[in-house]
Amino acid sequence: MRDPRSADAPTMEQKGLRAGHFAGLLGALAALASLWRPWYTVDFPPQLRDALTSEGAKSGGPLGQLVQGLAAAMPETLSPSGWEALRGADVAVCLGAAAVAALVIAAAGAFGAAVRVDPRAAARGIAAVGTAGVAIAVVHLVHRPLDAELVHPAGGLWLALAGSTLALLGGLSAMQADGPRATAAPATAFPRLEPELPAVFAPAGASAAPRTSVPPPA
Repeated sequence: MRDPRSADAPTMEQKGLRAGHFAGLLGALAALASLWRPWYTVDFPPQLRDALTSEGAKSGGPLGQLVQGLAAAMPETLSPSGWEALRGADVAVCLGAAAVAALVIAAAGAFGAAVRVDPRAAARGIAAVGTAGVAIAVVHLVHRPLDAELVHPAGGLWLALAGSTLALLGGLSAMQADGPRATAAPATAFPRLEPELPAVFAPAGASAAPRTSVPPPA
Protein backbone atom coordinates (compact mmCIF):
# COMPACT_ATOMS: atom_id res chain seq x y z
CA MET A 1 0.00 0.00 0.00
CA ARG A 2 1.06 3.62 -0.56
CA ASP A 3 2.36 5.53 2.41
CA PRO A 4 -0.28 8.18 3.37
CA ARG A 5 2.47 10.73 3.95
CA SER A 6 3.41 10.52 0.28
CA ALA A 7 0.10 12.12 -0.73
CA ASP A 8 1.23 15.50 0.50
CA ALA A 9 2.53 17.87 -2.16
CA PRO A 10 6.03 19.39 -1.77
CA THR A 11 5.80 21.57 1.31
CA MET A 12 6.75 25.27 1.34
CA GLU A 13 8.88 26.49 4.24
CA GLN A 14 8.17 30.14 5.05
CA LYS A 15 11.06 32.03 6.59
CA GLY A 16 10.85 35.17 8.68
CA LEU A 17 13.07 38.22 8.89
CA ARG A 18 16.67 37.85 7.82
CA ALA A 19 19.80 39.71 8.85
CA GLY A 20 19.48 41.83 5.71
CA HIS A 21 16.21 43.32 6.96
CA PHE A 22 17.84 44.51 10.17
CA ALA A 23 20.88 45.79 8.28
CA GLY A 24 18.58 47.79 6.01
CA LEU A 25 16.76 49.23 9.02
CA LEU A 26 20.06 50.21 10.63
CA GLY A 27 21.21 51.90 7.43
CA ALA A 28 17.95 53.82 7.07
CA LEU A 29 18.20 55.06 10.67
CA ALA A 30 21.80 56.15 10.04
CA ALA A 31 20.68 58.11 6.97
CA LEU A 32 17.94 59.73 9.06
CA ALA A 33 20.43 60.66 11.80
CA SER A 34 22.65 62.32 9.19
CA LEU A 35 20.08 65.10 8.78
CA TRP A 36 21.13 66.48 12.17
CA ARG A 37 24.81 66.42 11.19
CA PRO A 38 26.63 68.96 8.97
CA TRP A 39 26.45 67.99 5.31
CA TYR A 40 28.81 70.72 4.09
CA THR A 41 31.56 72.89 5.44
CA VAL A 42 31.79 76.31 3.82
CA ASP A 43 35.14 78.06 4.25
CA PHE A 44 35.27 81.86 4.17
CA PRO A 45 38.81 82.91 3.24
CA PRO A 46 40.39 85.78 5.19
CA GLN A 47 40.85 87.68 1.93
CA LEU A 48 37.07 88.01 1.60
CA ARG A 49 36.75 89.47 5.09
CA ASP A 50 39.62 91.90 4.45
CA ALA A 51 38.09 92.98 1.16
CA LEU A 52 34.74 93.71 2.79
CA THR A 53 36.42 95.66 5.53
CA SER A 54 38.33 97.75 3.01
CA GLU A 55 35.21 98.44 0.95
CA GLY A 56 33.34 99.48 4.05
CA ALA A 57 36.08 101.84 5.05
CA LYS A 58 36.16 103.41 1.59
CA SER A 59 32.39 103.82 1.38
CA GLY A 60 32.02 105.42 4.76
CA GLY A 61 28.71 106.46 6.21
CA PRO A 62 26.03 104.06 7.48
CA LEU A 63 26.46 101.68 4.53
CA GLY A 64 30.21 101.43 5.10
CA GLN A 65 29.66 100.73 8.78
CA LEU A 66 27.15 98.02 7.91
CA VAL A 67 29.63 96.35 5.55
CA GLN A 68 32.37 96.50 8.17
CA GLY A 69 30.02 95.00 10.74
CA LEU A 70 29.17 92.13 8.41
CA ALA A 71 32.85 91.50 7.76
CA ALA A 72 33.56 91.41 11.48
CA ALA A 73 30.65 89.03 12.18
CA MET A 74 31.52 86.70 9.29
CA PRO A 75 32.57 83.27 10.64
CA GLU A 76 35.58 81.41 9.36
CA THR A 77 33.50 78.34 8.50
CA LEU A 78 29.81 77.55 8.11
CA SER A 79 28.44 74.02 8.59
CA PRO A 80 24.79 73.64 7.52
CA SER A 81 22.99 70.49 8.60
CA GLY A 82 21.07 68.19 6.30
CA TRP A 83 17.80 69.93 7.17
CA GLU A 84 19.30 73.23 6.04
CA ALA A 85 21.26 72.09 2.99
CA LEU A 86 19.07 69.56 1.20
CA ARG A 87 16.21 71.87 0.15
CA GLY A 88 13.43 69.29 0.10
CA ALA A 89 15.49 66.12 -0.20
CA ASP A 90 15.63 66.01 3.58
CA VAL A 91 11.91 65.18 3.60
CA ALA A 92 12.54 62.32 1.16
CA VAL A 93 15.27 60.90 3.40
CA CYS A 94 12.98 61.15 6.42
CA LEU A 95 10.07 59.46 4.63
CA GLY A 96 12.37 56.74 3.29
CA ALA A 97 13.61 55.88 6.77
CA ALA A 98 10.04 55.76 8.05
CA ALA A 99 9.04 53.48 5.14
CA VAL A 100 11.88 51.06 5.87
CA ALA A 101 10.93 50.91 9.54
CA ALA A 102 7.29 50.27 8.63
CA LEU A 103 8.24 47.50 6.18
CA VAL A 104 10.40 45.69 8.72
CA ILE A 105 7.75 45.94 11.43
CA ALA A 106 5.01 44.76 9.07
CA ALA A 107 7.14 41.86 7.83
CA ALA A 108 7.70 40.83 11.44
CA GLY A 109 3.92 40.67 11.92
CA ALA A 110 3.74 43.40 14.57
CA PHE A 111 0.79 45.05 12.81
CA GLY A 112 -1.26 41.86 12.79
CA ALA A 113 -2.12 39.39 10.07
CA ALA A 114 -4.28 41.93 8.20
CA VAL A 115 -1.31 44.13 7.24
CA ARG A 116 1.45 41.57 7.20
CA VAL A 117 4.03 42.10 4.44
CA ASP A 118 5.90 39.25 2.79
CA PRO A 119 9.59 39.35 3.84
CA ARG A 120 10.77 39.22 0.24
CA ALA A 121 8.51 42.13 -0.73
CA ALA A 122 9.79 44.07 2.27
CA ALA A 123 13.36 43.39 1.15
CA ARG A 124 12.58 44.79 -2.31
CA GLY A 125 11.15 47.94 -0.73
CA ILE A 126 14.22 48.36 1.49
CA ALA A 127 16.52 47.99 -1.51
CA ALA A 128 14.51 50.59 -3.45
CA VAL A 129 14.70 53.08 -0.57
CA GLY A 130 18.42 52.43 -0.23
CA THR A 131 18.93 53.08 -3.94
CA ALA A 132 17.07 56.40 -3.69
CA GLY A 133 19.17 57.39 -0.66
CA VAL A 134 22.42 56.61 -2.46
CA ALA A 135 21.26 58.70 -5.45
CA ILE A 136 20.43 61.66 -3.20
CA ALA A 137 23.80 61.49 -1.46
CA VAL A 138 25.76 61.17 -4.72
CA VAL A 139 23.90 64.09 -6.32
CA HIS A 140 24.67 66.36 -3.36
CA LEU A 141 28.25 65.14 -3.34
CA VAL A 142 28.79 66.03 -6.99
CA HIS A 143 26.61 69.15 -7.26
CA ARG A 144 27.65 71.22 -4.28
CA PRO A 145 26.13 74.61 -3.53
CA LEU A 146 28.24 77.69 -4.23
CA ASP A 147 31.84 77.26 -5.34
CA ALA A 148 33.24 73.75 -5.04
CA GLU A 149 36.53 75.18 -3.77
CA LEU A 150 34.78 76.78 -0.80
CA VAL A 151 32.30 73.98 -0.04
CA HIS A 152 33.52 70.62 1.25
CA PRO A 153 31.49 67.50 2.13
CA ALA A 154 31.08 67.02 5.86
CA GLY A 155 30.35 64.04 8.07
CA GLY A 156 26.60 64.11 7.61
CA LEU A 157 26.81 63.56 3.87
CA TRP A 158 29.21 60.64 4.27
CA LEU A 159 26.98 59.15 6.98
CA ALA A 160 23.95 59.40 4.69
CA LEU A 161 25.85 57.74 1.85
CA ALA A 162 27.09 54.92 4.10
CA GLY A 163 23.65 54.36 5.65
CA SER A 164 21.89 54.31 2.29
CA THR A 165 24.47 51.88 0.91
CA LEU A 166 23.95 49.62 3.92
CA ALA A 167 20.18 49.73 3.38
CA LEU A 168 20.63 48.83 -0.29
CA LEU A 169 22.96 45.92 0.43
CA GLY A 170 20.76 44.70 3.27
CA GLY A 171 17.70 44.68 1.04
CA LEU A 172 19.53 42.80 -1.70
CA SER A 173 20.84 40.27 0.81
CA ALA A 174 17.38 39.68 2.25
CA MET A 175 15.95 39.25 -1.25
CA GLN A 176 18.41 36.47 -2.01
CA ALA A 177 18.15 34.66 1.32
CA ASP A 178 14.46 35.09 2.10
CA GLY A 179 11.31 33.68 0.55
CA PRO A 180 9.61 30.32 0.37
CA ARG A 181 11.77 27.31 -0.25
CA ALA A 182 10.45 24.05 -1.63
CA THR A 183 11.41 20.89 0.27
CA ALA A 184 11.39 17.44 -1.26
CA ALA A 185 8.52 15.16 -0.34
CA PRO A 186 9.34 11.95 1.56
CA ALA A 187 10.03 8.89 -0.49
CA THR A 188 7.01 6.72 -1.26
CA ALA A 189 7.14 3.24 0.24
CA PHE A 190 5.58 0.57 -1.94
CA PRO A 191 5.30 -3.04 -0.72
CA ARG A 192 7.24 -5.58 -2.73
CA LEU A 193 4.90 -7.90 -4.57
CA GLU A 194 6.09 -11.35 -5.71
CA PRO A 195 3.61 -13.29 -7.89
CA GLU A 196 2.96 -16.94 -7.12
CA LEU A 197 3.54 -19.31 -10.05
CA PRO A 198 1.61 -22.52 -10.55
CA ALA A 199 3.43 -25.67 -9.62
CA VAL A 200 3.90 -26.64 -13.24
CA PHE A 201 6.00 -23.52 -13.80
CA ALA A 202 7.91 -23.90 -10.56
CA PRO A 203 11.64 -24.48 -10.92
CA ALA A 204 13.02 -27.97 -10.70
CA GLY A 205 13.71 -29.08 -7.19
CA ALA A 206 11.27 -26.61 -5.70
CA SER A 207 8.63 -28.12 -3.52
CA ALA A 208 5.11 -27.41 -4.57
CA ALA A 209 2.76 -25.79 -2.16
CA PRO A 210 0.73 -28.37 -0.20
CA ARG A 211 -2.81 -28.86 -1.40
CA THR A 212 -5.66 -29.15 0.93
CA SER A 213 -7.93 -32.10 0.22
CA VAL A 214 -11.55 -31.47 0.84
CA PRO A 215 -13.60 -34.65 1.53
CA PRO A 216 -16.77 -35.13 -0.58
CA PRO A 217 -19.99 -34.33 1.06
CA ALA A 218 -21.69 -37.25 2.83
